[in-house]
Amino acid sequence: MQIRTLKGALSTAEKIVKSTFKENVNKKEELNKTTGLLHTQYSLFLIQFIKETDRSFKDRFPEIYKQILWDEGLKISKNSVIDFLNYPNVERKKLTILFVLSSSEIFQISPISLMNFCEIAHLEVEENGVYYFFPTIFLKKLKGKTSVQEKNIINKLSLISQINSLEETDEENDYATTFRDFDVDLFGEIIRSLRDIERHLEEIEKHIKRMK
Repeated sequence: MQIRTLKGALSTAEKIVKSTFKENVNKKEELNKTTGLLHTQYSLFLIQFIKETDRSFKDRFPEIYKQILWDEGLKISKNSVIDFLNYPNVERKKLTILFVLSSSEIFQISPISLMNFCEIAHLEVEENGVYYFFPTIFLKKLKGKTSVQEKNIINKLSLISQINSLEETDEENDYATTFRDFDVDLFGEIIRSLRDIERHLEEIEKHIKRMK
């Protein structure tokens, strides 16, 4: 089913919230043509409706692309994320961003994780405003099929994470705390540090050779 409007995206997201998070939506808001809010008793969901993933990530961030080998990303207004983090929340509800695509795929991440990752890795673009450009490989997919290519990349990044956990400097440990809030359960931990991936890739190659 193709989703064509924010209203459709909100309805699709509401079903996922009920089935996945076991929460009932008691209020919906349309902030603009592509952004809305879902309120439950325990959570606030920022719904970002996007037609499709953006494959220009490789061209905009070639160095990071070389590290993660993934060229798909999703853009969201930096102001939207900041406004969501500052949204009146006296009940201290959990904040979650859901990206809803026209194809009905849905991706999840917490706003603080998205912001911290993009700020540290400098994943910002200017297009009539400032946008965070987040690689989809690090997003939790709540709805949609995972391709063979995705699985291969996820497995590779998982191995990087495992090796990182074996030898970690104090500096890396401080840097890694930024990533611990990721809502991703496909592998144990997200990459500890983008700075040292090249070194860890070399360790992976040695590890694979020893396994063979």
